[in-house]
Amino acid sequence: MLTDFNFRTEPDLSGILVCTDFDGTLYHHGIAPGNAEAIQYFIDRGGLFTFSTGRDGRWLSAGNLPFTPNAPACCMNGAMIFDFQRKDILQTTPMAEDYPEILEDLIAATPLRRADIVSEKLRIGFNTDDPADFRRALSRIDSPVYKLVAYKAEPSEIWVPEEARRACRGRANLLSNSRNCFELTAPGVDKASGAAYIQRLTGAKKLIVVGDCDGDISAFRAADDSFAVGNAIPALKAIAGHVVEPTVSDGAFPEIIRQIALLYGGAA
Repeated sequence: MLTDFNFRTEPDLSGILVCTDFDGTLYHHGIAPGNAEAIQYFIDRGGLFTFSTGRDGRWLSAGNLPFTPNAPACCMNGAMIFDFQRKDILQTTPMAEDYPEILEDLIAATPLRRADIVSEKLRIGFNTDDPADFRRALSRIDSPVYKLVAYKAEPSEIWVPEEARRACRGRANLLSNSRNCFELTAPGVDKASGAAYIQRLTGAKKLIVVGDCDGDISAFRAADDSFAVGNAIPALKAIAGHVVEPTVSDGAFPEIIRQIALLYGGAA
C-alpha cells in the first residue's frame, strides 16, 4: 500500500510518462484498489499516466476507470489517440481500403475460426468459413477501419502465425495480445508508434512502458525503461528493464510506482 512507501524525500514525477497496457496488466476482472491508489499518487506528484492498449478509448472513458488518465492514450494498438480530458479522439490512422483483400488472403492462408472488423462506428464479427457471412460483415462497414482481429482455430503461444505474416505481405502490422487471437493495423501502426506520439505531444522527458504480452514488445523496445508484470510472457520479461510480481490485493502498480519514484523522481 502507499502508506508503506515511507519516503523521507517526496518524489517529483513531472516529465515522466507511463504508458501501460490494460487487459492482463492493469485490469484483471477489475482494477485492484492498490493499483488505482498508486496511479493517483503518481499523477498527484506530477507524473503523466495513460494507456497503450488495444481497447477503444471511448469505452475506457465511459465510466470504466477509477481514475482519469492525464495524458492522451494510445488505443486500438496505435490506430487511435484518445484524449481523456476532452473525451475525444485526437488522431486516427485507419487501415487502407484494401483491408478486405488482406482478410481474404489471411483466411485462405491461416487456420481461423472467426474474425472481427473494428471500425469507427461498429465492431462486426463473422465466421471465416462462411463467405456469405464475410460479405454481410463487409456490407455493414461504412466508416474507417481501425483494426482487424483474427481468432485462431486453436489457442497458441505462437502469437502471430508465420503464415499470417506471409499472407499480409507488409500490407498490415501484426501483433497479438492473447493466445486466442492476433490483430492487424495499418503498416507502422503499433503501441510503439502510439506511445512515441504521446511522448512528443506531452513533451515528456522519459517514457516508461508497462505490459504483459506480445503486443507490448515494440513499445518496450522504444521506451526509456519498461516493467513487465509477473504474468507477462517470457519474451517480454527477457527484454524488460524490470519484472514486478503483483500482489493479490494491490496489483503490481504500487511496486512499479515505488521503483519509478526511487529511480527517476528523487525519492529517498
